[in-house]
Amino acid sequence: MILKIIFIIAGIAGMVAIFYASWFWRALLIPMVLILFADVVLGYFKKETKK
Repeated sequence: MILKIIFIIAGIAGMVAIFYASWFWRALLIPMVLILFADVVLGYFKKETKK
């Protein structure tokens, strides 16, 4: 679980580093982070319901 959190933080930091360079990608950054966060949260709850 700790490793998954580290990869999530690294992924978000990488997206910020790449997309912050351009105003066009900066406008898409927030929706991408929200989609990633929602995917992780829903995936966590989906695994919990299967157990």
